[in-house]
Amino acid sequence: MTETGLLFDRAELQDAIETGELLAWKEERYVEFRDTMRSTRYPCHFAVNAEREDTARYLFVGAVRDRDALLKAREGLRQYLEQYRSIAERTTLVMFFEPPAEDQGERTYRDQFWRVLEFLNERDPEPWPGDVPADPDDPEWEFCFAGESMFIVGRAPFYTERRSRYTRSGLEITIQPRRILEDVSGETAEGQRARSVIRARLEDYDDNAPHPDIGDYGDSSTREWKQYLLPTSNEESLDEFPFEIETTKL
Repeated sequence: MTETGLLFDRAELQDAIETGELLAWKEERYVEFRDTMRSTRYPCHFAVNAEREDTARYLFVGAVRDRDALLKAREGLRQYLEQYRSIAERTTLVMFFEPPAEDQGERTYRDQFWRVLEFLNERDPEPWPGDVPADPDDPEWEFCFAGESMFIVGRAPFYTERRSRYTRSGLEITIQPRRILEDVSGETAEGQRARSVIRARLEDYDDNAPHPDIGDYGDSSTREWKQYLLPTSNEESLDEFPFEIETTKL
């Protein structure tokens, strides 16, 4: 493992797999993710490139209901945000949660996903950044931790038709600091081009149309948090942010 203690890079994971040091569920989660990212058809080329170019970092959290696992998620995210600028221009953190013992439905996964973010927010080591709105109903709101705003995507087994969000074995959360996405956000030519490519790939890859809540960060009609863990149906949308944001540190 890296000197940070909790995060793996690709070479370390491969070595752990070859030597049999990685628990079976961890190997299963990573190999499935790797194979998905190595598909030339996967819509988000930023995520694909992060795996291919070894700029992603991986965190195996444990069971999502386990408080110790949530504390591990907190520490792993803190470590990642502390080092991400030294990894590459574009980098991603992938959190793998241990597969549940029994099948779970969409509502259970949704409750667990938001509980992870609530736990992180409650135990944020830094106050909410002054340059980011604390109200989730503001189009420029974004989840923050340790002074960093970030783009978050949840993937889970209930996304059988929304294949870009599907993962076979359990909850997965990917995180990209907003700082590394600044040149592809807003109305820059590069940003518009990147988003156009991703959306075209998304329409080709998924078995249903893109969800109406998908939009551009900062757009007055878009609420960033609604995209984090999309409903399976395009007729459904979350009406209310699931918890109250804490803006002061511990």
